[in-house]
Amino acid sequence: MVVGEFTEQADLLVIGGGPGGYSAAIRASQLGRSVTLVERENIGGVCLNVGCIPSKALIELSSRFHELDSLSKKGVVTEDAHIDPIVLSQTVTGSVERLTSGVRQLLKAAEVEIVEGEASFVGPNEVRIRASHETSRIKFKDCILATGSSPRELDGFTVDHQRVLDSTDLLFTPVIRRDLIIIGGGYIGVELGSAHARLGTKVTILEMAPEIVMGVEPEIQRTLRTVLREMGVEVRTGVEVHGMKTVGDSVVVEITNGELTEEIRGNAVAVLVGRVPNLDDDLGLAMAGITIGSDYRVEVDDQMRTSNAHVFAIGDIVPGPMLAHKAYYEAKVAAEVAGGQQAGNDATVIPAVIFAEPEVAVAGLGEQEARSRYPDNVLVAKFPYRANGRAIVLGASVGEVKLIALADSRRLLGVHIVGIDASNLISEAVLAIELGATIDDLALTIHPHPTLSEMYPEAAEVAQGLPTHIIVQQQRNK
Repeated sequence: MVVGEFTEQADLLVIGGGPGGYSAAIRASQLGRSVTLVERENIGGVCLNVGCIPSKALIELSSRFHELDSLSKKGVVTEDAHIDPIVLSQTVTGSVERLTSGVRQLLKAAEVEIVEGEASFVGPNEVRIRASHETSRIKFKDCILATGSSPRELDGFTVDHQRVLDSTDLLFTPVIRRDLIIIGGGYIGVELGSAHARLGTKVTILEMAPEIVMGVEPEIQRTLRTVLREMGVEVRTGVEVHGMKTVGDSVVVEITNGELTEEIRGNAVAVLVGRVPNLDDDLGLAMAGITIGSDYRVEVDDQMRTSNAHVFAIGDIVPGPMLAHKAYYEAKVAAEVAGGQQAGNDATVIPAVIFAEPEVAVAGLGEQEARSRYPDNVLVAKFPYRANGRAIVLGASVGEVKLIALADSRRLLGVHIVGIDASNLISEAVLAIELGATIDDLALTIHPHPTLSEMYPEAAEVAQGLPTHIIVQQQRNK
């Protein structure tokens, strides 16, 4: 025993206070469990503090600023519009403080006990908590593990928050940089690259894969590339990064593309190469009898239960995409099972959104995967934003809605959207797929006019061969 160490009892212990952890704690409390929540850093986790919320605040503000130029061409004249970096940073910080404060109030109302410190398993039903001034132990009846993820590091690029940056630096540092190199062309790199380009920074994105945001439809990749190019963002794909050096007030990154070696110069370099689950050895999973799979994620069943029957795991540390809304869903499943409820993870689709310029939203199967699963039985239909009245009024005619369905039953398999407000439009697609809706269901559902949502029945009519607002012959030639 460590000097000063004492042992407490907990009915339900939640490790991690991010979206999954705090949601699990609240739901478990609602079901009558006495809940203790352990968090080593900040309630709200990465999402609320340095991820989803502040990034979307910055993206929204940069988008509004970028719109000023087009508004002036439409008669809305703005004189001397400029960015105040300090106030911009304060606004982003304010959005974080408001939400994290709200989460703390919700936990307090649910009578969840919050313990600050870092937890590690010392047995199948016991953890040690290391806080700044003391060490204690907690024995639990059940535990929900929600430790989240951290940015992936890149050899040769040690983050110093001045020349070598991470995503947090791009969100909160009140500086508008002249030239920024971003290593990583995934959704984080494209989102933050777009935002900083709209604020006036010359952005270069370096990606090792053959395309940016791998996994989305080729049409979406082409649209993103086109818009990024129009914003002045240089995208380099298929390149390997070998290191960097400082020259005066600049950083120089060495890359290779095949046999060609180049040097890319900028004021700073941001390392945005993905995330890894927080499953360090210090967590002591082996002591709890918790199995980690070959993908370095905790193995769970459809009730989110690990190989230890009294420990559940959710969020970024279990298989599936690292998305906050996935963690929210899994949290409620785990809390309900731990509370004796009949529950399970039976989600058909998990939507994904890229808050780039323009937005991208995806639900269900892509075209290639659909054709692989259902040879000669796939129906694909598209409807362009440029043919939608609301999109034209908004001055946002770039993009399309793509529907993928079975040709025989016409059941919807996937929806892929690139264009303004795609993040909100995708929810209807998720519900339609979950309910087993068909192309004909979408075509027969009345949508309000004029709205972007009308593109759903319009695309469905294209699939039927009876489009109203695009010419049939043109569609057949695509």
